[in-house]
Amino acid sequence: MKTVIDLDDELLERARLELGTKSKKDTIHAALRLVAERSERMEAIRELISISIEQDWTGLVEDDKTPRGEQDAA
Repeated sequence: MKTVIDLDDELLERARLELGTKSKKDTIHAALRLVAERSERMEAIRELISISIEQDWTGLVEDDKTPRGEQDAA
């Protein structure tokens, strides 16, 4: 679908450099995709955080406090 819009050229160029795209069309599509997929990324982050909170890290923390030579002897 063709649409005529007025774009901020400086902002478009900054987005192009950040996204590594070559054309205006590719830049706009990449930026739209990035925004459209944002909620999926946020949900994945929330899930990782909840898994991390539920995890018992006690053993890992205690292992880090033990000097290397003593870990092997234990």
